[in-house]
Amino acid sequence: MAQNQATVYCEPNVWTQLTNADATEITFQVQTSDIYVRFTTDTTTPTAARGIEYPEGLGELQKAMADLTSLSGAKRVWAKPVGGRRAVVYVDTD
Repeated sequence: MAQNQATVYCEPNVWTQLTNADATEITFQVQTSDIYVRFTTDTTTPTAARGIEYPEGLGELQKAMADLTSLSGAKRVWAKPVGGRRAVVYVDTD
């Protein structure tokens, strides 16, 4: 089952999955700290140090995965706090 209006806590220096199931569309808002966002086609944790940076207070509203990344078949979204602080992200997926 997809995330349904969930609060996700992202611990420092690690990638945390924002989606808990395959998703084709996502809404999220960074509530505390800034985050990097990466996409994968499965549950494999990203290995990159950085991704697309979203500052506190920003996010995406009902965006198709294909509109957010060029990765073909992207179904999972991951977040990693910037600067070694914990981040909080509101998430809602299809």
